[in-house]
Amino acid sequence: MSERNSRALRTALPAALTAVGLVLVAVGMFLPWFRSGAVLRDSFQAIGVITTLGFLDGTALELLLYAWYGVVPAITLSIVLYALGFRVGAATIGAFLAIVTGTVSGGATVESGGGGSTLGIAATGPTTTLIGSALAVLGAVGIVVNVRRGASRIAGGEP
Repeated sequence: MSERNSRALRTALPAALTAVGLVLVAVGMFLPWFRSGAVLRDSFQAIGVITTLGFLDGTALELLLYAWYGVVPAITLSIVLYALGFRVGAATIGAFLAIVTGTVSGGATVESGGGGSTLGIAATGPTTTLIGSALAVLGAVGIVVNVRRGASRIAGGEP
């Protein structure tokens, strides 16, 4: 494999990994997160129920509920920034989103408990989001490493 093909692969692989991860995060947010009897709710419907019941009114966690609605637009922003050539900015946004959604979905995945009860956390959405988050973080790190590696070559430093 030539140096040029190797460099293209090193650039494309982390970008593809991040994009696939962020798409899985977005898809996972729309898959079932909570179940109540035979009714399954995605993460946005669950937030609507929590907001309606007022469990978190006046707390700092209430702000996080509303920030959850901004995850999908921020994923879109990250992908658009990458396409426009702002690779480090796109990777930073993607990694931040992946860490936040990964933390939330990781907690939900652990608490899902296998689905034995009729009321609780469904595993499908949180697990998909968690896998996507892990892929997105790995890809974002790869993007930043490749940008730094390319910068040292351009500046004449040691590779």
